Amino acid sequence: MPAGAHRKVKLNVRVTPNKKEEWQNALDDDETLSSLVRRSVDKEINDEYVPKQALEDFTGNADEGSANLSPILDQLDGLQSSLTSVEHKIDTISTTQAGEGEDTDIEELAMDLLPHLPTYPNDIPEHALKATGGIGDKDPQEYISDMVEISREDSQLTINGSAQSLSSKLKDPTHLVREALCYLENNTTENVHSALVDGKRHWMRL
Repeated sequence: MPAGAHRKVKLNVRVTPNKKEEWQNALDDDETLSSLVRRSVDKEINDEYVPKQALEDFTGNADEGSANLSPILDQLDGLQSSLTSVEHKIDTISTTQAGEGEDTDIEELAMDLLPHLPTYPNDIPEHALKATGGIGDKDPQEYISDMVEISREDSQLTINGSAQSLSSKLKDPTHLVREALCYLENNTTENVHSALVDGKRHWMRL
């Protein structure tokens, strides 16, 4: 043990009676003036204090800070709208390509994709079917959107029929997978439908 570890140096601090009374009134249970002074000095020299005025300013501006998020939220909405618009344009191009000069490779890729598409009701767990009441009178786009949203919060339900996801599974370029999916939806008798969810299109067999 280092020499002098138990030795203590007494410091004399002179304060007015009023200040001493103020400090005593601020003591926590089982705390002494000595421990209060030691703790306060340690915090001061370690720069651990947050000025009271800074806390008041932060609390007072909390609502104002929330209001200042509006421009950022507006920008996010704008980005979402732009993303959705781009997705629509890509869909239009892919649909046109899939409908003109039907390429045998696209047809073959479409048939390869078919078994990998999320399928109703086979890929929907029983509890999810009960929770949603099945497709019922919903249109395909509405039901696909519901399933994608639910799957994000349900570890037992995986509904991801996006071109990006299927491209990763089949190791084919995303633009070709998208074209093949559009071909399935628009140029075959397969019951394939799609819906745009948060700017990303998902395909599903219903």
